[in-house]
Amino acid sequence: MSSKPVIAVAHRGASAYAPENTVAAFDEAIHCGAKAVEFDLRLTADGAPVVIHDDTVNRTTNGTGPVAAYDRLDLLRLDAGSWMHARFSGTRIPTLEEALLAIGPHARPVIELKTQIPAELVIRTLRRYDLLEDALVISFVESWLVPFRIASRDLAIGLLADHWTGDIPARGRNLAAELVCLNVDILGPSQVAACEAQGLEVWCFTANDVGMVAACAAMGVTGIVTDRPDLIRTR
Repeated sequence: MSSKPVIAVAHRGASAYAPENTVAAFDEAIHCGAKAVEFDLRLTADGAPVVIHDDTVNRTTNGTGPVAAYDRLDLLRLDAGSWMHARFSGTRIPTLEEALLAIGPHARPVIELKTQIPAELVIRTLRRYDLLEDALVISFVESWLVPFRIASRDLAIGLLADHWTGDIPARGRNLAAELVCLNVDILGPSQVAACEAQGLEVWCFTANDVGMVAACAAMGVTGIVTDRPDLIRTR
């Protein structure tokens, strides 16, 4: 059994309890004790970074159509909470700034790129809130992370992976990444050891029951992405 400290990384905030990728979910994650809060980033038609997972607004708002077809102000008029429960009526899609203001004073912001976003746009915003050295930027797409590493050595980056291939640790090392975040379906002690041999931390996603959390922790991960951050208490 691993004796490493393990942190809860709230997946889109505490998304089991509040609408995903909203300030309500971020606030709930902090209340649950999450040490890091993950959220997804996309761009509006006028180039504003906003927090939403899907490439359309259909599933999580009362609107329809691609996120990239909306100007920032039109997107922020949508209701992003009623789909989950009436008490969240009127909840908005946050901007990057709003997400950082909600998370930054209390937990590590973990930004997943859902589209290619100019590195300087994100880095400038992180600097504005003195979060450049605290934040983590992650993606499944290595080419989206390269500009972030070139632009700053102070910003941590991480490579996401849904499928294991033996070159993942080397790819992470070549990015000068701090960590690799693996799907729980491909996680095992040998994968953790291979990544650690390249100087990489290992996180995993997404574990939402006590048994899975315990199994992931036993394999040596240092961060567990979960919709239910109250399942994990940092030792």
